[in-house]
Amino acid sequence: MIRTFVCEKEGCSGNTFLIESNEDRLCLVCSHCNSKYDIDLSNQEFILLPNCCQCNNDIFKVYKDIERGNVYYKCTKCGEVPEKIYVDPDGIQVSYEVKLLSDIKEVMKLLEQRIYNLEGNIKDLENGQNLLEQSLAYINKYIVEKN
Repeated sequence: MIRTFVCEKEGCSGNTFLIESNEDRLCLVCSHCNSKYDIDLSNQEFILLPNCCQCNNDIFKVYKDIERGNVYYKCTKCGEVPEKIYVDPDGIQVSYEVKLLSDIKEVMKLLEQRIYNLEGNIKDLENGQNLLEQSLAYINKYIVEKN
């Protein structure tokens, strides 16, 4: 269930916030009473900038998914999201496309490694089958010679 984030200060019922972003913490500042709320962003792969990607507005409505713990932001003027800066595994700021390409390359490397491992398992099975066939041939030859 997604709920609108509302200021908890007594006497204030503000539901619009300014965004102040640090490394892996996000500080929401109520636009009515200036109360501050910290949100943990350590599981996110991006840094939020304090302005809208479309109209450069700095006031947002904030929504929180109670079940998943995700937080969503929506510009009060145009409805777009804040600007995001993506960070690659080396800590370098990159565009979303570069980040996505890097993630795809990583998945491809993992798939290639798994295929290599499966090829090795198949080769081992083939060698085991050959050994079994040779063993059966020797046993069959022994039984035929004995009779």
